Formats: sequence, C-alpha cells, structure tokens
Amino acid sequence: MRKLLEVADLAAGYGKKKIIEGVSFSVERGEILAVVGPNGVGKSTLLKTIAGFLPPLHGSITIDGRSTKAMKDEEHAKLVSVVTTERPKGEWLSVRDVVAAGRYPYTGPLGILSEEDWQQVDAAMELMEICNLATSYFGQLSDGQRQRVMLAKSIAQEPKLLILDEPTSFLDIRYQLEFIAMAKALAKEQGMGIFLSIHELPIAKRLSDRVLCLKDARQDAYGMTAEILQDDYVEALYGIPKGGLHGI
Repeated sequence: MRKLLEVADLAAGYGKKKIIEGVSFSVERGEILAVVGPNGVGKSTLLKTIAGFLPPLHGSITIDGRSTKAMKDEEHAKLVSVVTTERPKGEWLSVRDVVAAGRYPYTGPLGILSEEDWQQVDAAMELMEICNLATSYFGQLSDGQRQRVMLAKSIAQEPKLLILDEPTSFLDIRYQLEFIAMAKALAKEQGMGIFLSIHELPIAKRLSDRVLCLKDARQDAYGMTAEILQDDYVEALYGIPKGGLHGI
C-alpha cells in the first residue's frame, strides 16, 4: 500500500536561500508524525513547504501517490488541510461560518455551500463537540475552544493529510490533554495522516507514532518516537549538558 505522504531528499527555504536540506520521511494513513528540534532549525519552513505555501528547492513531495508539482491548487486543498498558530481574521464570524470555510475547495468560484456541504460542516462540529458554540462569535472563544473550531474546519474540508504548526502552544494542561485525545481520534478513527511541529516533548511522546528530529538545518533522526526520544539523545539534540534531563 502506498504511503499517504512521501518526502525524498527535500531542501526547503525562501527564494534561493536554503533553510533546511536532506529531509526524507513518510506518513501513513492513520499515523501521527511529529517534527521536533531546537528553535530556528527549520521546522516551520518544512511544514510550509509540505503544506504547499513554499515551493521545494530540491527533492520531491508526493501526496496520495501524486507529486505536488503536478497538482492544481484546488486538488491540493482537497488533500491537505493546515492549522497554523495564526487565527483567521473575522473575529465576529460565527463558529459555524468559520467551520464552513473548510468547504470552500468544493464550492466553486461563487463559494455557495450546498445542503451536502452544510451536512459536512455540522458533522465536523459534532465530532469536535462544539455544536453548542455554533452561533457564538469566534473572537469570544477561549484558546481551547478556538483549537476545536479550527480542527472542525479542517475536518469539514475532508483532507487525507492534516498539518498542524505548534498546535498546543497557547493551550493550558487541560486543553493539551484534550488535544492529544482529539488528534489521536482523527488519526485512528478518521484515518487521517497527521504531520505536526511541536516544542513540548512530553506531548510529542504521548501523541506521535514516529518522530522526525531536525538539527543544524538537516534531518538528524527519524523513527519510532519511544525509541528515539530517550534522554541521552534529547540532550544531544538540544545541546543540554549530559544528565541535565534527569529528574525532569
């Protein structure tokens, strides 16, 4: 069975300036892959390139068996959904309208939602348990509620690959735990592949099946999370003095 996402010898950056290179990995259906590493190592650049916001400088990206170079924008939008740390403009949009934006790849140039589109919107809201917030203004929600709304928007889009950029950065412990449960459910029950960047290593350990580690603008390690994120390796990855993680 072919991989959902395959990345081979990828170099990424801005213009002709390389930020990261030598990256190769894959994501299966129903799998969660976390990318970790020190600040400034190129995690966000890598995610933006996989998401289609930046063209690859070298190498290949294949999604569901097709090269992204051969895809039209609307086709890419039906396969991949992205949730970033930036919040959508329109603080006075209702929650249901924000979720409905996930259907725009299917609506055509006029952006008119059909009955089937609205059914997908409502199903996504039910899955994220936010139906009670349908008429609330997005700008009045807590960070945890906003995260649920943005995930519902992505679910309504019906992607095969979900890309998340630092999804737990603004969440307290309760909402972090809720996010872990929601992400696992999307992967295991909905069959999505999830590729995310994350700073919090304890969450990466609890959430991801595999981990991609970046260091010095290159891929440093890749494999099963439990096998790779051992204290000795994490200390070397982040430049922590030996034994510095003991007791934490």
